Amino acid sequence: MTIFLLNKEVDLDKSELLLSLPFADASDLEQLELASGSWGIENGALVGRFRGNGGGICYTKESFPGDILIDFYGTMLSPCNNDLNFVLKAEGWDYERNDAARGFIGGLNGWYDKKAGFEKYPLCDTQALVPFAAVSDREYHIQASYCKDTLFLAVDGQLLVEMRDPAPEEFAGFGRIGLGTYCSQIRFRDLKKYLDYVNGIVVNPFGFALRLDGEKLDRIEKENMKLKVVK
Repeated sequence: MTIFLLNKEVDLDKSELLLSLPFADASDLEQLELASGSWGIENGALVGRFRGNGGGICYTKESFPGDILIDFYGTMLSPCNNDLNFVLKAEGWDYERNDAARGFIGGLNGWYDKKAGFEKYPLCDTQALVPFAAVSDREYHIQASYCKDTLFLAVDGQLLVEMRDPAPEEFAGFGRIGLGTYCSQIRFRDLKKYLDYVNGIVVNPFGFALRLDGEKLDRIEKENMKLKVVK
């Protein structure tokens, strides 16, 4: 499967698997930091609950900086119908503030409305949201990624949101992922984490050969990208 973004293609079939947590039993919880909320394994899935007006997040203990994609299945458990959430490019939990530290928060049926997308937390001054009315007790296949300076969210194989990070240097070095709830109860299963395999596309609108200097070529090679020039 390939996700087509603006000037990028992410080939999921060629991406490298870094982490797999099926949540079949409690041993998978050893790789997570259960920072906020109530979390446990129920019938072969991870269930997170937060009953107050706030959010619960569990993070991977390990950080994977770079171009990361997460792939999982999530279900909002009735009577809840909101905030099937996840985090990308995250620093972790701020225990002094008792809130999420820096990172991107994404999800379905969030933002006090039926919206899907991302926000750059905690300032939340960078957002990309689209209408999407997810249904309780239905399982959704979610794929989300931070790729170079671009985030995307795909649900059941369809690209919903693509967003550019205007200041990628602010979260440089952060690489934790997580799953979350907000005044809701959510079931998660089969969490996987990949190193993106990215094809970079340089669009040449003029129709003549595009030349790249040696420094740019070295950078592209180091980032494990392939370059295609298209007219």
